[in-house]
Amino acid sequence: MARNTLKYNFKAMRHTLRYNFRTVRLVLGLAILFTYLVMIWGGIVRSTDSGLACPSWPLCYGDFSLPKDTSAKLEMGHRTVSSLAGLFVFLTFIYVWKHFKGLPRFTSALALLFTVSAALTGMKMIKSEAPSLKYVSHMLLESFHIYESMLILGSLVLTYRFIQKDKPTGDGIPLWAYAFALTTMITGVLVRYTGSGEACGHEWPTCAGALIPDLSNWQVALQFIHRNISYLTWLAFLLYLVVSRSRLALYTFALINLQFVLAISIVLSGFFLPLVFLDVASSFFLFIWLTYHLKLGEPQPSLRTAWQ
Repeated sequence: MARNTLKYNFKAMRHTLRYNFRTVRLVLGLAILFTYLVMIWGGIVRSTDSGLACPSWPLCYGDFSLPKDTSAKLEMGHRTVSSLAGLFVFLTFIYVWKHFKGLPRFTSALALLFTVSAALTGMKMIKSEAPSLKYVSHMLLESFHIYESMLILGSLVLTYRFIQKDKPTGDGIPLWAYAFALTTMITGVLVRYTGSGEACGHEWPTCAGALIPDLSNWQVALQFIHRNISYLTWLAFLLYLVVSRSRLALYTFALINLQFVLAISIVLSGFFLPLVFLDVASSFFLFIWLTYHLKLGEPQPSLRTAWQ
């Protein structure tokens, strides 16, 4: 009788553990998906100059009136998707803290912290009319908002990785290569939100008519620095591929090359909007890929028991 009871309890516990993993992974997966969509949608809003189409915050016109024009609909749609992303981040935090211990708790809390911070920054941007990019403070505020989103997305991806029973196989992307890619993304955000994207003109590999342009203009200098860091990133991942010779290294190098092709195509096409959208989607997908496959040494996921 006692043996049957223990066997039943063990089966029930295994079923509960599987349910916990499935539920947390579903909610966390939705949080990652909606955060990714928020970042892509934000790029569309930026590229179409729709950031100030809704003069009030959080509602478009200060009430529940529906947006009237396309720009306002884009901006309000971005806010709506952001709200859904925030909801799933909050649910992720609750589920992870209820069922897991250790690193997943830390990264889920970090995601929630920067979600709250990003909401406050978004409010500040609308009230200060930062999307107009009239002043350096506007440019820095817009850039900081993207960095907040990257921190949210990165924290969620790491949380997803930390709760996995089966860790990513292979050697993992080395931290030094990841650092080059991350620096490229950080400077790329600055280039985009300081209006420096066309500082070199619609030409590549030259910049303002020269391989080494006059760097007295800070926007030209920023664009030139970003391009050279991109070249170093390409070389870093080529080195990683040669040394590792793994399938992960090959796939990663292919994604790096895709990003290069899109970036160059944008410049040569005069910032053709569909290419800009593809570039934004590709760059943040690359960020997810690199973060998930980053070479880390972390313990196996630890579930909380009822008394912990």
